[in-house]
Amino acid sequence: MNQELELVESMDKLSGLMRKFQTQLRSGDLKEYTLRQLYYIELIDKNEGISVSQISKTLDVKKSTVSIAINQLINLGIVTKIQSDTDKRFYFLQLTPKGKDIMKLHKQIHEDTIKKILKILNPEEVESFIKLVNKITLTI
Repeated sequence: MNQELELVESMDKLSGLMRKFQTQLRSGDLKEYTLRQLYYIELIDKNEGISVSQISKTLDVKKSTVSIAINQLINLGIVTKIQSDTDKRFYFLQLTPKGKDIMKLHKQIHEDTIKKILKILNPEEVESFIKLVNKITLTI
């Protein structure tokens, strides 16, 4: 088999693995949330105090699109808006206790997946994998 075909097949396998991971994320207690909602929740968790505008810039998505998604999360009791003390036009986003519980579940799925990978790969292979993924994603 030629290298190009092997590369395509490897990428298909990796894509399948990512779909499997996403399916795990959307199972159990997290099944009622979309992947997009889980991604926004994760982004807010990692960047506590982020604004809708900052999310919009980070994701290169229209501010109105982000506002709709955030309002859904607010209505679900997952996210809250905190008005700035210095600029009353500005709101920070923060996870509610319910949002933090969702993130605990989300992180546990990540940790379980990483543990499985670390059982398969030795430290040198992990380092090589990280370098390869970074090299590919930064160039394409």
